[in-house]
Amino acid sequence: MATLDVKEVIKQAAQQEDKAYKFYMDALKFVKDAAAQLWLKELAGEEIKHKEMLQNFDASKIKKFKPEKIQDLHITEYLVDKDISEVKDFQDVLIVAMKKEQKSYNFYVSMAKSTDSPEMKNLCKILAQEELKHKHKLELYYDDNVYQWD
Repeated sequence: MATLDVKEVIKQAAQQEDKAYKFYMDALKFVKDAAAQLWLKELAGEEIKHKEMLQNFDASKIKKFKPEKIQDLHITEYLVDKDISEVKDFQDVLIVAMKKEQKSYNFYVSMAKSTDSPEMKNLCKILAQEELKHKHKLELYYDDNVYQWD
């Protein structure tokens, strides 16, 4: 695999964050609950922050980053991915969102492996971490509000 330069990684990652932002904003039309809408807007806002973080990439700040441990509930792995065109309600939005965050996480993990720049590796780890945080948030919400034990 060819090593990606920092500019290329940032470009791809920024596009990724942009898509995530658009997804959360589009998803609002499937959600009637005001609290859930607010929550989606919050997630959308965080994606924009990630994009800005990428665009203002500062190698000196990245060095100080220490990853925190995020619990992975692994609910996502057991759900069948849906196409965005199949989304009918908030439950579908959650499933697609969890899958998207999982894919973004995987994307950043592989990006981290494909760059020789230690700062870039660290940035990718930071972003992977952020995606995992979102996935965790979504899984908790899904677990509390959707998933019913038989």
